[in-house]
Amino acid sequence: MGESLDAARKACFTRGMSKAYFTSTSPRRGRVPFGHYVLALALGAVLTIAVALVVAATNPDDFWLAAGIGALCAAYPSVSLGLKVFVSNNTVSRDERGEQSVELLWMRQAGSGAFLDVLIATIVAAVIVMVFRFEVDALPVLLALIALSAVDAGLRYFVIRHRALK
Repeated sequence: MGESLDAARKACFTRGMSKAYFTSTSPRRGRVPFGHYVLALALGAVLTIAVALVVAATNPDDFWLAAGIGALCAAYPSVSLGLKVFVSNNTVSRDERGEQSVELLWMRQAGSGAFLDVLIATIVAAVIVMVFRFEVDALPVLLALIALSAVDAGLRYFVIRHRALK
């Protein structure tokens, strides 16, 4: 594994770059038809309205306020999904060597280490709860596990990156 990291790092820095990209914009792959942008916006609008109505239906006392908040939260992801579905096929091409990037290797190492940490923390917490018979609400514990996994993976990634770029 050390050899693959060294080879990836060497390949990365021989091109004068400090990072590799998973996707790349082709120089002239083709123009996107105007109708694709219209379809992307239409899909975004439909999904935004659907989410807003679901949120508003769950809060009938403040229907319009809930619908507005739901629409504001859903607009960007919905339009982004529309652009991904209808526009990116004409503008973005897949990098053939994207799976060999050093950043992806670092992220895999960080993710596997974080998974092991979260698994051990979960087992230890379960044993403590069983032995001492604590009454614990599940939601805060699950949210803490999610936060632990995100922070752990992020810290591991930055440590691996720092060590590799020394």
